[in-house]
Formats: sequence, C-alpha cells, structure tokens
Amino acid sequence: MNRIQKLNALKTIQYNCKEDELSQLEVSGIECIRQDIILFQDVSFKLHTGDLLQIDGVNGSGKSSLLRLLAGLMQPNAGEIIWQGKEISRCRYEYQQEIIYIGHLNGVKDALTALENLRVMVALAGSKPDIPLSNALDQVELAGMDTIPLSRMSAGQKRRVALARLFVTKAAIWLLDEPFTSLDASGKLVIERLIAEHCARGGIIIFATHQPMEIENCSIMHIHLGKK
Repeated sequence: MNRIQKLNALKTIQYNCKEDELSQLEVSGIECIRQDIILFQDVSFKLHTGDLLQIDGVNGSGKSSLLRLLAGLMQPNAGEIIWQGKEISRCRYEYQQEIIYIGHLNGVKDALTALENLRVMVALAGSKPDIPLSNALDQVELAGMDTIPLSRMSAGQKRRVALARLFVTKAAIWLLDEPFTSLDASGKLVIERLIAEHCARGGIIIFATHQPMEIENCSIMHIHLGKK
C-alpha cells in the first residue's frame, strides 16, 4: 500500500530532502481566476527528482487549470512557477524541453494512422526519440496497428496512441490530466508501470485522476484543490 500524504492546497508540501538541495520545480503562491471565479489561490509546493504528486479535487476545482499553468499554457494571476531556480517565463525554451503535457483530450487526428499521429506529436514537441516510434506503439499494446486510421479505433486505443509519447520522450517532468481515461485494466497497468519507472529514474510526475491507482515502490503525495 502506498504511503499517502493528504495536503491542503493552501499549504506548502514539505519533502524529506537536504536543506541545500535545489528543488527542481517550485510553485509559489499561484492563483488562478477563470471568468471572474477564483478556482484556487496561494497554492505552493516544491518537487524534487523522483517525486510523484496527485492533484485532487471535485470537478471544477481547477485540477486541469493547474496542470495547464505548470505546462506554461496559461499564466497564473498571481505567484510564480520556478524551474531549477528560474521563473519559467524567463527560461521558456529550456523548460519546454523538460516537460511533456498530455491533457484529458487526446489531441489526435482521426484521419491519420496511429504511427502518423505519433510522428506529428513527437515532431511538434521537438523530440528526437531513441527508439522507433512503432516500438512505442508496441509498448502500449498496439502492435500491428501502426497503419490503421484512428477513425477505426476505440476510445481506449486512441488514448493509448496519445500516451505512447511517454515511451519516447526525454522530458523530466510529466504533466498528465486523467491519463487512465478510456483505458482497460491492461492499459492502466502499462501506464502505472511506466510512471513507476520514470520516478525511479529521477523524473517528476504531476497528474490528476479520478481512478484509484497503485504505483509500485512509489509514494504518492497529494494536494487538494477546493473544499474537502
């Protein structure tokens, strides 16, 4: 059973790390307002290599917005997001090379094949994979489906195509919004194992999910947005 720490979003997450250790990712007092509604405010936490953080909260509490802020797709109304000691707006290119963001929507094109979709996503991210893209599709149990248009695939298979990017990225920080959506038990297990491997290599993962999960040899830290 994972060791779970429940934290309130208005408090700072504290980790057992050396005082002189530079945090890889620091969120300091950020606030998010959408359509004149405050989704959250004064959210602060620090993450280091190997950390796994789950964002909790009811629908509309700002989980997706927080992930988009961390991805640099939105600007906070207040506060800072700091990567290796620099505010991300001041090191935008370097920071973007270190993150991968997969939203709750797959971002795939039905008219393209699985391999074509993956090729486009990797090219847009500026990645240079170490393995053939077809191997990444094999890893998400889509072997032999490289040339099949997504219009002929199920919702779960389309989600696997989107998540195949995780097998070819070199990004240190993974930002995942509902990664298990439409996945069956087998697909969920594949991604859970991949998450465990990334953290074991010193990566950082921040994710939101409504589904229970078990990550082997990883402690999941939690931050809660909105009222409990």
